[in-house]
Amino acid sequence: MVVVGAGMAGVQTAVALREQGFTGPVTLIGAEPHQPYDRPPLSKAVLLGKAEGSAFDVDFEALGIELRLGREVLGVRPADRELDTEAGPVPYDVLVIATGAEPIRLPGAEGVPGVHLLRTLDDAERLRPVLARQHDIVVVGAGWIGAEFATAAREAGCAVTVVEAADRPLAGALPAEVAAPMTAWYEGSGAVLRTHARVERVEPGAVILDDGSRLPAGAVVVGIGARPPRPGSPVRASSSACTARSSPTTTCVPRCPTSTRSATAPPSPRAGTANACWSTTGTTPCRARVRSPPTSSARPPWSTTRCRTSGRSSSAASCSTPATTPPPTRPCGAATRRAPPGPSAG
Repeated sequence: MVVVGAGMAGVQTAVALREQGFTGPVTLIGAEPHQPYDRPPLSKAVLLGKAEGSAFDVDFEALGIELRLGREVLGVRPADRELDTEAGPVPYDVLVIATGAEPIRLPGAEGVPGVHLLRTLDDAERLRPVLARQHDIVVVGAGWIGAEFATAAREAGCAVTVVEAADRPLAGALPAEVAAPMTAWYEGSGAVLRTHARVERVEPGAVILDDGSRLPAGAVVVGIGARPPRPGSPVRASSSACTARSSPTTTCVPRCPTSTRSATAPPSPRAGTANACWSTTGTTPCRARVRSPPTSSARPPWSTTRCRTSGRSSSAASCSTPATTPPPTRPCGAATRRAPPGPSAG
């Protein structure tokens, strides 16, 4: 079993395989060189220097999970049952693609000094000194990342302006009545919120809005959402293996919507299962395909798939099904929405 992607979905998949009695080799491949980590703390404790990292509390060695970190997957060759990586080909019998989403970049801002994303551990570490210098900061996007970063920046003493193209914060994530308190929170926190504001361009030291307003910006943080990897990227190349739905040796199950920052861990196939592939790069509803563990396992006569959602707080849920029934596809019901953050969000 090879799992591509060392984030929440990939790690939970690898752990679930062992928990459900899969005894074959498990390899977890991650593009980043760091130990697998959880992302939500990046915009809170890690960003503010209260924690050095957010590595998962998983003993991979004890579980017999081999880590291959700092390796990008360049493509998949299903007919050969091999992955192409920067370090050479990796064979597989069963493949799970759990590469998630990538942040949307602000058009025209590529290469402009002082423009940042907040997606990875390296991103958070680059932003720490920005907060320490108490720059004037412009946050583009009043979604989850924008709110969380504004919280941290205000706590660090920075002047913060948040610009949002929609008429309210969290417009794409929550109903208006649920998101309404966020407007008052921005005001109470000391952050300036500008809605109906579109970025015309970014210059070194300033953000220019479409109404001609010029906002001073020692740094710009872009949080305008995430999407499945773009065509041509290594992650998209990996996901392309899952387009062959008619293949008798490849099973593809799209996973959680990236907009909810949710992730599922598919249960383990029985030892010796034919070439299969799961994907967490899609945008279809979070579902779990439940299979029973090997009959020789001393586990109870049901199987459980754990779904975990990443947000201000993480939650887990279980879907169970009798082992005697055919393996169904069931919704997990674990995609819990986060409450709007307050000024003391940590």
